[in-house]
Amino acid sequence: MIIAYLAIALPLSARYGLNEAGAGLDPAKLMALYTGSPIVVKMLFPVDILIAILTLLIVLGIQDRTQAKAPYLTRLLVITAAISAALRLVGMMDSIQGFASMAGAKDISIYRPFLAMLGGMSAAADHAWGWSMILIAFAGLSTAALPRLLNYMFLVLGIFSVIGFTFSITGAAGTVVTVIFGLLAVVASVWLGVVLIKAEQAKPAPKEMAAAARR
Repeated sequence: MIIAYLAIALPLSARYGLNEAGAGLDPAKLMALYTGSPIVVKMLFPVDILIAILTLLIVLGIQDRTQAKAPYLTRLLVITAAISAALRLVGMMDSIQGFASMAGAKDISIYRPFLAMLGGMSAAADHAWGWSMILIAFAGLSTAALPRLLNYMFLVLGIFSVIGFTFSITGAAGTVVTVIFGLLAVVASVWLGVVLIKAEQAKPAPKEMAAAARR
C-alpha cells in the first residue's frame, strides 16, 4: 500500500511542481493538482487515513509483545502512535473539506493560512510517528521481542522522522530521499508484520491453554 501511495504521489508532486520549496503553501499549485487529477487525489485521501489506522493497529500488536518487560516504553509508544494517528486523521478530514471549499472559491489566496495549518499538522504527525519508531526500536531491543536488525531500521527511520521538520530537501534530491526512506519503511513494516503474524500463530489455542491449566 505504501509503495502504491509513493508510486502515485511522487509523480503527481513532480508534475505539478509540489516538490519545490514552499510549494505546499502555494494555493494555486495545490488547486492545479486538485482540479487536474481530482479522482487520483480523492483516492489518496482514504489511503492515507487507512495507513494511519493500520500503523496504530500494528503498534497495538507490538504492545502485546513488549508490555510485560518494558511497560513504560510500551505506554509511551502507544501514546505517541495514537497522537500521530489522530493528527493524520484530522489533517485528512480537514484536507477533504478544505480542498472542496477551495475549488469553489474566487480568491484561493485566502487559503494560505489553512495550508500552513495543514502543513504544521502533517509535520507534527510525522514527528510523533518518528518518536513511535524510536520507541519501537528501544522496546524491541530491551525485550528481544523483535529482530535486532529490524530494531535498528526503525531507529534510523525514527531519528530522521523526528528531525525531518528542521530541514527541507526539495527537487530531485528530495524525491530520491523520499524513495529511499519510503522503501526502507516498506521493508521494515512488512518485516514487522511477518514477525507479529508468526508470533500470533505460535500462541497456543484457548482450548490448549485451558487443558494445560487443568493439568
